[in-house]
Amino acid sequence: QICASESLFEITIQGQGGHASMPHVGVDVITVGAEMVLALQTIVSRKLAPGAGAVVSVTEFLTDGQRNVLPGQAILKGDARARLPEDRKDIERFMRQIAAGVAATHGVAVEVSFDTVFIETINATEPTEAAIRAARAAGLETIPDRAPMSFSEDFAHFSAAVPGCFLLLGNGDMGRHGQPLHASDYDFNDALLPVGGTLWAGIVRDRLPV
Repeated sequence: QICASESLFEITIQGQGGHASMPHVGVDVITVGAEMVLALQTIVSRKLAPGAGAVVSVTEFLTDGQRNVLPGQAILKGDARARLPEDRKDIERFMRQIAAGVAATHGVAVEVSFDTVFIETINATEPTEAAIRAARAAGLETIPDRAPMSFSEDFAHFSAAVPGCFLLLGNGDMGRHGQPLHASDYDFNDALLPVGGTLWAGIVRDRLPV
């Protein structure tokens, strides 16, 4: 396993809006939503095994309220990551369970959508061994069994259909070449082009029938 899955979730909470001066008349969905945001964090901290590497992040909290109007509807949007398919399925199950439980506590309606955009990227043994052989033949330092990463990769859908190997080729860890993922000041290291070309040619030679 090298890259995590990515699932986009959306939780819609339907309560009863009202005037800010009379919160007892309706059901303030900001309070309900805030409780739900905190409860969702227990999925990783208390419901999955330590070291699972899962992430549940609420990234948007949208309501129809105004300065002096308590909202009647709130939408929570977010992103969930998992290293294993079973953890991804557990995250969805726990998320629906928590949302329904908090909603029932406050007497509001809730809807949950959980859309897995990218599944986990899992490398197969034979293609991985071929990539390692080609890298060593090209004189490159290899890390055969590196720790999984939390970002997702659309290559996962290819490797789920046909056994494959998703690999990373470093291009420097200093200056603009060594910036983190999606950095706006990243600059590709042009010196990597012949190295990458040699590696890919070696992989092709390794995989072609004799």
